[in-house]
Amino acid sequence: ETNFKKISAFKFPAIKEFNFNQPELLFTNDRSIVFFDGKGSVFKINKDFKEIWRINHYTKKEKKLNPIIYSAQSEDKIILADNLSNLFLVNLLNGDLIKSKENKAGFNSNIKVSKQKFLIIDFENTIRCFSTIDGKELWNFQTENPFIKSKKKLSLVVKGELVFFVNNIGDLTALNINNGSLFWQTPTQSNIIYQDAFSLEISDLIFSNDSIYLSNNKNEIYSIDARTGIVNWKQNVNSSLTPTVIENFVITVSEEGYLFVIDSSNGNIIRITNMLKNIKNKKNEIKPTGFILAKNKIYLSLNNGKLIKSDINTAIEEKVFKVSNSKILRPNV
Repeated sequence: ETNFKKISAFKFPAIKEFNFNQPELLFTNDRSIVFFDGKGSVFKINKDFKEIWRINHYTKKEKKLNPIIYSAQSEDKIILADNLSNLFLVNLLNGDLIKSKENKAGFNSNIKVSKQKFLIIDFENTIRCFSTIDGKELWNFQTENPFIKSKKKLSLVVKGELVFFVNNIGDLTALNINNGSLFWQTPTQSNIIYQDAFSLEISDLIFSNDSIYLSNNKNEIYSIDARTGIVNWKQNVNSSLTPTVIENFVITVSEEGYLFVIDSSNGNIIRITNMLKNIKNKKNEIKPTGFILAKNKIYLSLNNGKLIKSDINTAIEEKVFKVSNSKILRPNV
């Protein structure tokens, strides 16, 4: 229930392709934050935004390529992977390099850690499983790989012995996390998408109620049975933002700024509310970039640096905060 009056800030060299990527902050178990900057440096700051360490393992040539870095924590290690095909294991405490290796293709997804394994997807639509101990590749699974593909970050989730992931042509796949064997695969797009794969943007996957939820910018939101891969329901919502599931409701915001509340059991739309009705947007240039729900409030971030706070029950806007002069990402609580 912040009043937004006390704000801490930590400045770093700008990420040049920030508007076209969805980098995520890593919140570590020792109450710190790990992120990266536009020069390829990875830094760790404490809860007061004081820098603890900063590392950079890139050559001059690699720095000019403006790497986008994904991160995850595994016990006392930080796993770093980038779109240039590099993998790094570093010490959480001091940032010292433990091991590095190079993949066949750049990486393009969040990282999920399970026991002594971590999983990530590369630009060839291949999910790869590595050891968190020494970085050795344990198994991989290749899915269909179109020549032209979207740069939108892909998503995967782990539940028990299964890993679920979506590739950039919309195929949702479930694999055994121990050996990479196929459990099921469900396409969400027709073959026509091959001609248009570069424009497809898919939300992060959400696991809830024994179902996988995802949406895309092709006016589709899906609920898919996690045990069988059968589509429970499909509804028309144009959004590549991460949906949220609370009890029996799926909540999402469309690219046009409409808040959708959907019945998770049957896909029926319960309510639609225009979150941008008080925002001047004549040329439709203002777009949502992410949202969270906290204490019956919804916080919607925009690509113009503003954050809208509304009551989730009434959808009444309570305040608009100006955080920045440019795009801000999905908030974190």
